Amino acid sequence: MSPIFLEKVKNHIPQQWQWVFEHAGLRRYSANTTWLFAGQMVSLVVAFFVGAYIARYLGPERFGMISYVIGFSSILSFLAGFGIDTILKRDLVRYPNRQAELLGTGFWLKMIAGLATCIIVNGVSLLVNHDVTLRLLVFIFSFTFVLSSFNIISTYFQARVLAKKVIIAQMVVALCSTLLKLLCIYFGLGVFTFVAIYLADGLILACGLIYGYRDDLVGLTSWKFDFVLAQSICKAAVPLTLTYIMIMVYLKIDQVLLKGMVGEKSVGLYSVAVRISEVVYFVPTLLCASFFPAIVNAKETNELSYKKRLRLLYWALFILALLIALPLSFGARYIIPLLFGSDYIASIRIFQIYIWSVVPMFLITATTQYLIAEDYMHIYLYSSIIGAISNVILNVLLISQYGAVGAAVTTLISYALVPVSLLFFKKTRRHLRLPQEQVTARNA
Repeated sequence: MSPIFLEKVKNHIPQQWQWVFEHAGLRRYSANTTWLFAGQMVSLVVAFFVGAYIARYLGPERFGMISYVIGFSSILSFLAGFGIDTILKRDLVRYPNRQAELLGTGFWLKMIAGLATCIIVNGVSLLVNHDVTLRLLVFIFSFTFVLSSFNIISTYFQARVLAKKVIIAQMVVALCSTLLKLLCIYFGLGVFTFVAIYLADGLILACGLIYGYRDDLVGLTSWKFDFVLAQSICKAAVPLTLTYIMIMVYLKIDQVLLKGMVGEKSVGLYSVAVRISEVVYFVPTLLCASFFPAIVNAKETNELSYKKRLRLLYWALFILALLIALPLSFGARYIIPLLFGSDYIASIRIFQIYIWSVVPMFLITATTQYLIAEDYMHIYLYSSIIGAISNVILNVLLISQYGAVGAAVTTLISYALVPVSLLFFKKTRRHLRLPQEQVTARNA
């Protein structure tokens, strides 16, 4: 955020609020959030409109094929991440002097996990996908899991509140990806080339992150693999990994079941609703990514401040979600034909239901930060299991009766059950109430 802009705003606010603009930490987090927001907005808006152009070009069936490949592969993507990024982001804030060991150990753990995921995804694909084309597409896409090991650098930048470097790398990827996709359409290329571009995106991002990290005092050559630390990270990551299994199930199983129960065209129609909704998912992700270090720090120093920050985050995300879902739901009948064409008219009703899932999704993102900060990994796992089981059961019941519309209803219900499930546990139910100290302070 520009210092000149901040100074102009500061000159037009009451004296009692001047401290906000003089607080170094707040200025730093605001600048970080601004970079995250601007970068994600540019990348996602470009990707969305190019994606709409691709959907028009490919048609519902071929577009559904690509969406299925991504959804199918993503169900097993938890193996590549293994919860390592979340653990490292927390520990890099807590133990900045152990940067070399944390990054080196995390990188090699992710590299091994990425290779294992690549093998497992292709093995499962051979068993369940009888179409040779789908098998080959999954094979190409699976190598993105290996390249994701370099995202450990992104985790470091987020922990250090240095979003600028990550965003620059992501914007370069978005630009290159857009050019490649437009060239594919221009030359009339098929689904194989479009899936291969996802692999190119991962390679370009890895190069960009390495370039951005080049000036750090602890360079890549200083990274160390610590076996004891690796055991500790893996032990802490096991509940997260199990949780991510459940999360990927309720995020992606709908597209897999749709393909099996209805067909690839229904996946294409449903994917349009998913793509539009996912454009706004960056909002809670970037806010939490930017303010999570502040939340962790507050927990270590001031319990009251910690709870106030969390509650403020909940309310902000809830209101933002409502402001997003309402106009998009009413505007669906104009948005979808304009962007995707008449072939996707059937997506309107699906989208009008699906878009409301952003409300519970925003809250899921916020409550996740709380559960991680409190080390309530087991509750995080249980709430995700509730969401996953309800998603699978409802999908099987509703897709057979209502097709893609049933899948959209299932998504809304199962997503809502995840934050609501925190009421089932004593520790988290207590968290949802105002602490006595805060009530006293307000009444004073």
